[in-house]
Amino acid sequence: MLEILDTTLREGEQTPYVNFTVDEKVEIARMLDFIGVDMIEAGDPSVSPNVAKAIERIASLGLRAEIVAHSVASRSGIDKAKACGADRVAIFYATSKIHLDAKLHKTQEQAIAIIQEHVAYARSLGLKVRYTPEDATRTEFEFLVQVCNAAIEAGADRISFADTLGIMQPHVMFERVRALRERLLPCKIDLHCHNDYGLALANAMAGIRGGADCIHTTVNGLGERTGIPDLAETVMSFHNLEGDQKFNIQPLMNVSGYLEKVSGFFLAPNKPITGQNAFSHKSGVHTNGILKDPRTYEPFDPSILGRERKIIIDKYTGKSAVASRLDEYGIEVSAAELEVIVTRIKNIGDNRKQLFDADILEIAEQVTGREIDVIPRDISAMVMLEVESHVYTSAVVRRMRGFTNVSHVYEITGDYDISAFVNVENMMALNNLIEEIRTVQGVKRTETRMVLKKYNGNGNGKA
Repeated sequence: MLEILDTTLREGEQTPYVNFTVDEKVEIARMLDFIGVDMIEAGDPSVSPNVAKAIERIASLGLRAEIVAHSVASRSGIDKAKACGADRVAIFYATSKIHLDAKLHKTQEQAIAIIQEHVAYARSLGLKVRYTPEDATRTEFEFLVQVCNAAIEAGADRISFADTLGIMQPHVMFERVRALRERLLPCKIDLHCHNDYGLALANAMAGIRGGADCIHTTVNGLGERTGIPDLAETVMSFHNLEGDQKFNIQPLMNVSGYLEKVSGFFLAPNKPITGQNAFSHKSGVHTNGILKDPRTYEPFDPSILGRERKIIIDKYTGKSAVASRLDEYGIEVSAAELEVIVTRIKNIGDNRKQLFDADILEIAEQVTGREIDVIPRDISAMVMLEVESHVYTSAVVRRMRGFTNVSHVYEITGDYDISAFVNVENMMALNNLIEEIRTVQGVKRTETRMVLKKYNGNGNGKA
């Protein structure tokens, strides 16, 4: 059965411009444990005092997951891992010729001696040990086998096969791991696959088929350069495609959303599983099929993740999707009226980027000649925004000033950082605007206050 080590707190924090507080790390660890990951790599305590403090706090939580501390092959680093209360230390030392020659200036024999010494030292402290031959996929295979077996003989019970540059292809990964499995002394094999060519999860799945035991993941695929396999994508791939239902899938969206907030690293809309568009349907052929049976164009039911499907109405839309949207508002139209409504939607769609429900209802009013009084009209509101601490408020202000329906923007004191005065034609338009504001990078949360009455500055009358 698949094992997952999540390294959001180590590899994930190595994402450019990403830094977590100690409290955020503790919360992330709790969320990962609830999902059921087998191991949580909580960080390298030699990096900073706060990293060490976070590992210590996480190790004291009594989580089900094994807590792993990362370390170079040094006694001081291993001592810090022990002091933090970690269950295991992951010792890494590069083995490829380019790393040994250009970075470490060591011979193969010297590297083996260093690795054995430090694995044995960690075991003497009572720590479980995983050894990572950094840049393993570019290491000469016979030497890789030799160095890994030396680490196992010294006390390591796990070897992490690291595709440090993401250069593997699935068929090569399968063969390489299968050969490694046959040649290594008894141990478990982890897979640390980078995503430089977009093949990280495919390589990891191939490695598992080749005989490996564990995949390293991060939430939202964070990590150095292009990251490593995404936790949600890994869990759902094995859950649905391999029948491995070991992990709790309901919290996946929550941890993904939390990481977006605390990392400032925002997901592409088309990202699998957790992206905004993962269950959105636009083409008329697709929406027609989805409305008849969602299985026609959805690989699995989004409700198992607590998500809902979304039908996009624009120039690609067919009659069934428009009729379904009107039906949501209790609006009945004839076949002839529906035909005209769809035609107008397509014409408008050719001239604008996005069509909102308010636009659809306005078109329906024009075509039917009936007033459709389902959305309150002429709305003014104050939208309050809290900005992420690592984002300049002025950057969000500049973005807010670009919205057509935003008339004034203020930087303010108090619980919120920005106040925007907005004027929209109806409640649906306000809802659409708020949703769009929430997508602005750096916006942590919003609060909207409807304007009930408006007065001139002298207080003598309503405006």
